[in-house]
Amino acid sequence: MAFIKGLRFFLSLSIVCIIGILITSYPGEVKFEWLGYSVSLPIGLFIACSLVALGLLNIFINVWKWLWNLPHNYIKNLQKKRIQRANNLLIDGLSAIAAGQNQEAKEVISVACELLPENPLAQFIAAQASHATGDEEAAIRHYTLMLKDKRTNFLGLRGLIAQAKSREDYRLAQEYINKALQLRPDSPWVQEEYLSNTVYLAQKGIFPNLEKSKITKYISKPRWTRHQAILYWLKIQSNQLLSTSEKEKLHIKIFELAPDLTANVQQLVEYYLHIHAYSKAQKLLLDAFKHHPHRVLGLLWDSVFNEMEPVDRYRTMEKLIINQENHPESLISLATSAMRAQLWGQAKEHLDRLLIHGYTRTGCNLMAELMELQHPTQFDLAREWWQRASNISSDYEWQCNNCQANFSNWQPVCNRCNTIDQIHWQQTSTPQRLVSGHVDIMHIESLTK
Repeated sequence: MAFIKGLRFFLSLSIVCIIGILITSYPGEVKFEWLGYSVSLPIGLFIACSLVALGLLNIFINVWKWLWNLPHNYIKNLQKKRIQRANNLLIDGLSAIAAGQNQEAKEVISVACELLPENPLAQFIAAQASHATGDEEAAIRHYTLMLKDKRTNFLGLRGLIAQAKSREDYRLAQEYINKALQLRPDSPWVQEEYLSNTVYLAQKGIFPNLEKSKITKYISKPRWTRHQAILYWLKIQSNQLLSTSEKEKLHIKIFELAPDLTANVQQLVEYYLHIHAYSKAQKLLLDAFKHHPHRVLGLLWDSVFNEMEPVDRYRTMEKLIINQENHPESLISLATSAMRAQLWGQAKEHLDRLLIHGYTRTGCNLMAELMELQHPTQFDLAREWWQRASNISSDYEWQCNNCQANFSNWQPVCNRCNTIDQIHWQQTSTPQRLVSGHVDIMHIESLTK
């Protein structure tokens, strides 16, 4: 780099020297007349005067440009200072938010928004600060302004969705979600919001047209079918006027989409029992028990053969659990059926196999009841199991995987933490369960009636 600079200086100096040599080697004069005067100058002096005149002209032009641009430069400088001050306020506002001083952050950022009314970043931070302080009107105003800029359109929609959901205005939230879906249909966040919001709408009796949704190509088939099953279930539970045949079709469609939904199978089987369609009930229970064994299905199966003798009903129970012999729910169904048939040996065998999976309140209670029925005079045998059951907190119940709240039956949405499809039949470690805000002690008698 230094070599190139040196070379340029050498060439420039050479050109000047050559011009100087030419002037001295070929002297001459420049004559001209101006305003009646005749002027004669040596060629060297003429060149020098010309260079001075060009320099003065250049200085005059630069001074004129400076004076001409002075107002513009002044305004530009003020704007630069304004932006710098606003940026400093934004940084102070973010620091206040990080420190948990939301009110101070809101005041500082509001000044920054006045300095930069069109700045999308300032609007976003102001919206976040307003949301943190509970000023929903200001937050909505800032989020709405963000929709005017394509760069912040999605951020504004996300904020408006959160505001609408906080007010439980799921219909408005769905409008914003659909707009966000047009912008970024491949966003996992948008997909989750769409799925959850449609469920919340379904709880209020509003059901979207699933077939026309563009989101289907971005969500896995198992997830989408599960979502459809939940919406169909909520449609059945809603107050919409559905005929009996329409409800039956929806129940069947739910079973095809999610055969493990025991509550759906229970309602459909109860309907079949009511209309004496026992063959349909049997087929449905056999298919359902293969996918998700549950003691309720065993009770329903026993109801299908209610007119049989208890011993024969026990034999039919063996057909129900044919592919799930060692499942805890199968063993409970077999044990309770054997106890009704007074088959004490078979009941004891099934309960022993059940307790291999671990002691639970249900298992110990059933064993205590068996001891009372089989040995009515030996009170110590039953007392030992009753005492053991009272000291055990573990049992199978409907429990939310998110907040660990326990329920008496399956629900698509947890009413404690508002999560969707997180309530499953599983072993819990709590001795009591919450039912609609009240504590309800589980009684084993409901299983043996």
